[in-house]
Amino acid sequence: MKVTLCILSTIAAVAYATASTATQGHVYNSYTASSFPIRSSDIQFRSQSNKDAYYSSLKTFNNLITPKEFPDTALPFAVVTPSSANNRGIGRAVKIARDYGFRVSARSGGYQSGYSSNMAAIDSSSQDFVLIDLQKLNQVTINPKDLTATAEPGATGEDLYSQTIKYGLHFPGPHTSRVTLGGFLLQGGMGIGSRYHGAGVDNVLGFDIVLASGRTVYADAKTNSDLFYGVRGGGQFFGVVTKFYLKLTPIVQKPTLVPTYNDTSVKIDQIFAIFDRPQANDLLSFYSGFDPVAPKALENKIIFTVDATTNDKQYLFASVSSVPFNSSSEVTTAQSEITQWYQTVPTNYASSDPTTYAGATRGGDSSWADSDLSYYAEDVWFPVPLDPRLLQVLIDQWDKVPSNLSTMALNTGTWDAPTRSALGYDRSYSFCVYSTWKRNGDPSWDAKNKAWADETLAAIKPWTLGYYANELRPKQLQDQDYWRKCYEENTFDRLSIIKNRWDPSNVFKSLV
Repeated sequence: MKVTLCILSTIAAVAYATASTATQGHVYNSYTASSFPIRSSDIQFRSQSNKDAYYSSLKTFNNLITPKEFPDTALPFAVVTPSSANNRGIGRAVKIARDYGFRVSARSGGYQSGYSSNMAAIDSSSQDFVLIDLQKLNQVTINPKDLTATAEPGATGEDLYSQTIKYGLHFPGPHTSRVTLGGFLLQGGMGIGSRYHGAGVDNVLGFDIVLASGRTVYADAKTNSDLFYGVRGGGQFFGVVTKFYLKLTPIVQKPTLVPTYNDTSVKIDQIFAIFDRPQANDLLSFYSGFDPVAPKALENKIIFTVDATTNDKQYLFASVSSVPFNSSSEVTTAQSEITQWYQTVPTNYASSDPTTYAGATRGGDSSWADSDLSYYAEDVWFPVPLDPRLLQVLIDQWDKVPSNLSTMALNTGTWDAPTRSALGYDRSYSFCVYSTWKRNGDPSWDAKNKAWADETLAAIKPWTLGYYANELRPKQLQDQDYWRKCYEENTFDRLSIIKNRWDPSNVFKSLV
């Protein structure tokens, strides 16, 4: 379930360099000309009289701050939302923006990004910019013979899963099915089964990307290989990706060439149990010993949650197989070990029954079902094995959580990445702090929830290897290490070289 997250609620005042009126007029005239290859109805302008339509085009999933509350630096001159795949139109929009000194940012759905994709709000530079919104580019095509798929960036996990499962195939996509693939993949894509299959980016065979020149190029391991490396984990810095070419893997023992299966007919090996607060130490201790030696085909995770009725702290443990049902003796043996262990401690609920593909791919959706939730979160990498002192810190911090809507998630990261990408941090744990609440008009309530997340992330910093670029707290202006901390040192240096080659004018989001 991993996409870009977190929004600023306040931003330090800066001198905002909007383009001159004359320059804005040139761009406006270019975008509204009859020859422009994107319909005028697909473009909203900051200066237009219908402000509601403009603000509506900026709406995101996260309710921490609404578009009308955005600072000026987060309001793009124009929002271009192509209604169908149109690289020529997107290329023209990018080139015009660049030629007139505007910068360009892109988003694929605004799942939780707030205005993180509204680049001027979080870059060290405060230039005017154009936002390319790709949410309507949501087509998915499956080639069951070649075990591949093509997907547009606005397609959601659900759009992809609903098509792949027809043939008994799987892609390690987002844990929350409503997340769009563009942001998920470009920042690495820690997905369902990534411990076994690799991250989402490890299963990207190639992509089409619109460069600052407006030209579209293709990249894969042999063609424009440096761009292929950099985009997979650092894609937001180089251009606008309009299509992904994906590798699929069988999730049934007999995949087919014609639609045969559905997400409720395909079974998945799973162990699921809920533990109350008194068993927290026992669970985390077992997990820290069991997981490092468990089969790679098992994705084992712990979700820190709160019982909505009693407000009691709880710990959800799930062990989900990434290989076809009942096909691995290693999986069977390991999950039997889990069952034997949880029978020795009190549980609130426990089951060794299999789940369905729908359960595996939509299991986390309910936590994100409300449209008025506010999120303030960050995802970090922990070393293997887990330090017992760290586990106690996690328990202590969870005891302090103010909102019963918040969660924390401890999950196996990519164990042995099958390809080299900008994501990095192999053999590590992914840990995310999701401070989640509903705004009630009281600023102190918002501040309390953000303060808890800040305190928790400070408490776990001694064990933090790095940060997952898909889920970060807001960037403060002039923060030179915001992106650097998401990449291993050699990776960041390599990304800088790739940036200088493919976007030397820094049209897209900055690395610093």
